[in-house]
Amino acid sequence: MKVSKSLIFIFLVIFLLALTAMFFPKEGVKFFDRRLFFPTLEDILTREKSVSVLEKMQILEESLKIQQFNDSVQKAADEARNDTVLFLKKFFTTHSARFYLPKNDLNFFAPVFAAMENCREDSAIVHILHYGDSQIEEDRITGYFRQHLQEKFGGIGAGLLPAVQPIPSAAIGQSASENIKRHIIEGMHKSSAGHSRYGVLGQTAQVNGSGTVSFHARNYSRTFENTKKWTKVRVFVSRNSANFSAKLTAKNFSNTKTLQKKSIFPSVLEWNFADSVKNCALNFTGNAEISGISLDGKYGVTVDNIPIRGSSGTYFSAIDTVSTIFMLKNLNVRLIFLEFGGNTMPSISSQKNIDEYMQMLEKQILHWQKICPQAKIVLIGPADMSKKVRGKLQTYPLLSEMVEAMKTTANRNGAAFWDMYSVMGGHNSMLHWVKEKPALAAPDYIHFTPKGADKIAEMLFEAFMRYYEYWKIEK
Repeated sequence: MKVSKSLIFIFLVIFLLALTAMFFPKEGVKFFDRRLFFPTLEDILTREKSVSVLEKMQILEESLKIQQFNDSVQKAADEARNDTVLFLKKFFTTHSARFYLPKNDLNFFAPVFAAMENCREDSAIVHILHYGDSQIEEDRITGYFRQHLQEKFGGIGAGLLPAVQPIPSAAIGQSASENIKRHIIEGMHKSSAGHSRYGVLGQTAQVNGSGTVSFHARNYSRTFENTKKWTKVRVFVSRNSANFSAKLTAKNFSNTKTLQKKSIFPSVLEWNFADSVKNCALNFTGNAEISGISLDGKYGVTVDNIPIRGSSGTYFSAIDTVSTIFMLKNLNVRLIFLEFGGNTMPSISSQKNIDEYMQMLEKQILHWQKICPQAKIVLIGPADMSKKVRGKLQTYPLLSEMVEAMKTTANRNGAAFWDMYSVMGGHNSMLHWVKEKPALAAPDYIHFTPKGADKIAEMLFEAFMRYYEYWKIEK
């Protein structure tokens, strides 16, 4: 075939494809039980720009940081303070990583910061509960946030853990004897206890006669250093038989605590070590419900990783409040993150669905405020999520509308909101997170990789610290 004929043929093919793109129905053509789509002319001509998520996140991270001044050389102290306040107020009103606060109250977190600052002086431990779905499993997001708070305010240990861990964690390795039965209120691993006494973790473990639980520090590349050691162990017990005992062994340490009287009420057994340990074991004798085991330091801050795979975060109000309130007070809980929405998104097909979900979330926020009035509540919206729409991967329809509704619901009910969707970059940002090298999100276009989870955690921590800086200046 001559060159001229080849060129004519190629142009003819391009022309026919262009005509097809122009006139092919946007809603596709039904073919047996499938629907066929053809890219529009706009899809063909619009070339997607190559964007580095890491570069974008780096710019975002830099914009979070306050410019440090040497007062003696560059500026007077009062001028430096004024510059910092101006920077912070701009951040609070324009930055995608800002917290959306009820009534724009910039002192919303003040009680939390005061409690954290006083930990060392008061020999107190402040717990922050981080609830979520599978997005935070394996200590993702939580671990980074915990480590950096502990570096700043003091504290060691992974905090509150279940007696039986359903999902292996990068923080702490656990094992439990088979005769300890685990029950969880919701999610893919749901196992009803026949009652509502699930406690703070939303799960409980039943000891009948005897049982053993052991813990050891992980040593993975993504295990944070402060998580690897602890000096305090607390076991939260309820519905115990007479003479129920727990023997704790660690290094050369061995000590037994006994609850002599039968009781239906919650209690806590506590051990303290002179030096930190990296593993320990608990041997139980008797009958009891174990609501949680906390590994902490002598003072400081910890963040409890509480994922329930498949959950939408609507189960809290169904849990008995007696043991929960007891645990909340003993743990000195001052801040609660509720990171949900991802598991609900696939079932959202209308504004009515969004409104119904908001009603359930509102009920949970009000419930937490009632049972834990000393804590501030932060609702964290879902990450960007992708699905095939008209044969092309893109953000779930109505996801941005649901994020806005969550923001409104949180603020209207006295809770703060953090917009993870916008921090990622908004619409179709998940596509870029998956394509980044190394990948920041998994090929399911829903979950973060550990590296991506750390990026989100870094943004969350840095944003939180900006409000802390403002509180210190105002104080």
